[in-house]
Amino acid sequence: MNKILLSVLLAACTATAVAQTNVVPLEKGSAVPQNHVVYFLPRTEIVVSVEQQKVIRRAGRFANYAKRFLSLNDVVIKDTSFYRIAKIDIADRQIPDSTKRYAVSITPKSVAYKIKTDKQGIIRSVNTDIAVETVSDSAVRGLSSADTTSTFDYSLLEQAALEATSEEKTAQLVARQILDIRESRADLLSGEDKGEFDVNSLNKMLEKLDAAERSLTELFAGKTQYYTERKIFRIVPQQSITDEVVCRFSPRLGVVDKDDYAGEPIYISVKSADMPAPSTAESKSKKNGIYYNIAPEATVVVSALSGKISEGKYLFPQFGYATAFPAKMFDKPTTSVVLTKYGTIDYIK
Repeated sequence: MNKILLSVLLAACTATAVAQTNVVPLEKGSAVPQNHVVYFLPRTEIVVSVEQQKVIRRAGRFANYAKRFLSLNDVVIKDTSFYRIAKIDIADRQIPDSTKRYAVSITPKSVAYKIKTDKQGIIRSVNTDIAVETVSDSAVRGLSSADTTSTFDYSLLEQAALEATSEEKTAQLVARQILDIRESRADLLSGEDKGEFDVNSLNKMLEKLDAAERSLTELFAGKTQYYTERKIFRIVPQQSITDEVVCRFSPRLGVVDKDDYAGEPIYISVKSADMPAPSTAESKSKKNGIYYNIAPEATVVVSALSGKISEGKYLFPQFGYATAFPAKMFDKPTTSVVLTKYGTIDYIK
């Protein structure tokens, strides 16, 4: 009789254990138990986007005659190129924290396993129908490399200029062609040209004259072209940092790796407020519920030798700790939880 009673009690205990919410922390690389769903809590990655501009200046073929034939003063005499920083932006992005991976048992009397995660497996909600926000990384993608080949257009040169026997004579004839274009434009605008044109035809003619003058003038004044490139650097701090080198910048080479001492350093600092650790009693009382993050705010500053460049404030779950909801709250079928992108509580109902 006692054996039968003991068997019944054991069966009842087993059924109760299966019915209740149970969330198990998983070691890195460990297998997922059967009849469990898995989620991660996030940690914050800082994305530093350095936008640099490459400036290419090309001297025109007739640069030596620019002042004499066209009275031009601002002329490119020598081919040069250099880099300059247009701007530096910082942003935060959440990635899975491999030290905060959890398995939730699938049981019929708990809603805890009804979780929604993003594409990375980071938990966003429990027992809700809300759409999971997709976080785009488009803001931090690198720009496509531009073609930095700079050429001049000689297709507009008249036959006389092409057949000239000296460079000076060629420059003189091209300058004359530019002056003729200017005169033609003035006649069109003043009405001296007796041709009858509608507004659209007149505008098209003026556009062609402007383009032709610009191309021919570049043969004297030279041309300056600008190409924008973006370099992306990602940092996942595990604690506060001060003046850690992200990359370096050289006017000759542009943005280079942090170990390339040809450039001046660009620094990052992350300063977090101190946060008290969770009590042992709190951890034990909530160990079987859904885990979420307690995350402090930290100030991120990007700077150079000349001073501060960018600053922002973000939450850093890796500076805080994970705790859990009471397990029994998920035994109610109406319980739902929504978490922020940082894994902290957004709302509960």
